Amino acid sequence: MRFDFRKSVASTLCSVLMLSSSLSPAVYADGLSNLPSLGDAGGAELSVQDERRLGALIMKDYRTFGAVNTDPEVTGYISRLGNKIIQAASESPSNFEFFLVTDKSVNAFAMPGGYIGVHTGLIAASQTESELASVLAHEVGHVTQRHIARRFGQQRQSSLVATAAMIAALLVAGSNPQAATGLMAAGAGYSIDQQLSFSRDAEREADRVGFLTLQQAGFDTQGMVDFFGRLQSASRLYENNAPSYLRTHPLTTERIADIRNRAGLESKPARNLKQESLGFELIRVKALVFAERSNQQLADRLRTFESANEQDGIKDPAALMYGRSLVLNAMGKKQDALVAGEKAIELYKAGQPVIKKSEVPLLLQSQRMRMAMDLSLPLAMAPLDQRPVRDRSALNAKETVLLGQLTELRNEFRNEMSVRLMYAEGLQRLGLFAESDVYLKDLSQAYRSVPEVFDLLAQSALALRRPADHHMALAQSYNIRGAYLPAIEQAEIAKRFASDNYYLLAEIDAKQREYKRKADAEREFTKFGN
Repeated sequence: MRFDFRKSVASTLCSVLMLSSSLSPAVYADGLSNLPSLGDAGGAELSVQDERRLGALIMKDYRTFGAVNTDPEVTGYISRLGNKIIQAASESPSNFEFFLVTDKSVNAFAMPGGYIGVHTGLIAASQTESELASVLAHEVGHVTQRHIARRFGQQRQSSLVATAAMIAALLVAGSNPQAATGLMAAGAGYSIDQQLSFSRDAEREADRVGFLTLQQAGFDTQGMVDFFGRLQSASRLYENNAPSYLRTHPLTTERIADIRNRAGLESKPARNLKQESLGFELIRVKALVFAERSNQQLADRLRTFESANEQDGIKDPAALMYGRSLVLNAMGKKQDALVAGEKAIELYKAGQPVIKKSEVPLLLQSQRMRMAMDLSLPLAMAPLDQRPVRDRSALNAKETVLLGQLTELRNEFRNEMSVRLMYAEGLQRLGLFAESDVYLKDLSQAYRSVPEVFDLLAQSALALRRPADHHMALAQSYNIRGAYLPAIEQAEIAKRFASDNYYLLAEIDAKQREYKRKADAEREFTKFGN
């Protein structure tokens, strides 16, 4: 049974919305200030297990509506950046998940269970990597200090479930007008700003903890001063239409002064802002392009990449040309995008005295490789189970060269998930499904929580006419995404194709029992909200 988003909004949220909207801003703020002492680890707070379940419910709905940008390169980047902060805070990366949201607004938010969302607008607005890291450190501080657990701890379980659905709905509404219309019809006038905001004491504590973590992780603490100071200046101009981050994280003069004092910058002049590395500038370029959706927006963005521009702060010639390649690809001009991608690499090499191929930034090499694949190996139109399964001896000269380039890229960046996924996809486009199957099975052992690995594994199994394996790979993908009922259904289908294989049936049964346990636990957690 699939979760009914609109029914949930209409039937389970209205009561909590009416209660919340009946509170005046003053009473609401007073209620937040009466939360348990920030220094007290006990008291009325959500358990770690329930906090994780609540976050998982929100994320499941969020993913269902396609609100999460799964680009492996940018997602991998913010995850590595976040994990560096988490480790400096002596926390386990397994308790956190960083995800990307395609939205021009300057915002980031922490949700129950260690889920931290990062808007593409925040990446684009950050002028140094340390600035971006400072925001992530602040959000991690909210999680490690259990501000979210205390924020929701005193709510009844039925109210928690309704709140989870409401937060997911409001998050989706930011990028899905249709969902936003449905919310208006349901009377959901309650703001996400109120749901995801914290008390002033919590904000100050997240500042302090985040600052120390930023320092311990080796980032420039000036980044926090610069970014928050710039937001504070902007807030005077925006007034009632402030950026999202200012609404959910209200800045005060005292907070800014405290951050400056900690950095020891009271008497130091502000330094000139500049990019810390080309790698970060390339990530910013990609974030800028993600936000452009219409043809006119893409055309306008293409013009901004013609030369260095002050507005976005993109000045490196290689980064500008990389941006042109991304935009041209989004406009469907694959050949022009490939030429621009190759030119970006040439510009990068021209600016270096001596350079090895492996030192060319990953994003530049990946973009050129992706364009070459799209032109030489376009996605086949025939269904997977009707495509020919080939081996290397059947490849022509052009395909052999392309496979060599893919293999070289994989070897140079063997620890990059985005490259591994591209390599597996390349094998499939070449018809080398047996090779991709073996490669992905090995990959699935090391990356058990990456659904895209199992999506590709399902494609290889289908092309190899192994339906049981195909449906079990899909089941695993659904399981990782928290969609336990579809996972159970896929496992049931797999059993029909494995009826004569005792060992495979036993394996499928074990997985299906695991999915059912998870579904039962989720149902138990949510039953009071129905």
